[in-house]
Amino acid sequence: MTSIRPAYSKWPAYNRALCGAVAGLSAEQLNLRPLEERWPLWATIGHLACQRVSGLCGLLGEPGAEDTPFPNALYHCPGDEDLEHVLNAEALVAALDSTFAIVERCLDTWTPEMLSEQIRRTFDDEEVVVVRGEVIAGAFAHDIYHCAEINEILGRAGLPQINLWT
Repeated sequence: MTSIRPAYSKWPAYNRALCGAVAGLSAEQLNLRPLEERWPLWATIGHLACQRVSGLCGLLGEPGAEDTPFPNALYHCPGDEDLEHVLNAEALVAALDSTFAIVERCLDTWTPEMLSEQIRRTFDDEEVVVVRGEVIAGAFAHDIYHCAEINEILGRAGLPQINLWT
């Protein structure tokens, strides 16, 4: 069996780099915002992790949501629906690790042929059709988008950034 891992070969390293950048942040640093009206850094990082679960488990039905801090990710994520339960660096790294375990399993068990599979789900009496490959590609792009946003915040504060190039 050929997995899709080669197509996303750098994603595990990107996740490790993100975890490394987050691990040493203080509560004050995690409260930094790119603009006053935008989410604090902790919420952006929590949102990044939660959206992995939302797409892979919530939309596609992959297992593992219950092993993360986001068992109801389709409806309740940091930033999106929750700015009250502040996550510290330790909780954020645990969230990144637990949600990336779902990504890792998909990278190892999905085949290129599975990427065109359409998944039909019903939410609130409305049928939704998603394509497996589009969801994993979207999750990867979402991670990278928010890593850039996180780097902007870290860079403005003079803090070490996520190095995606090593």
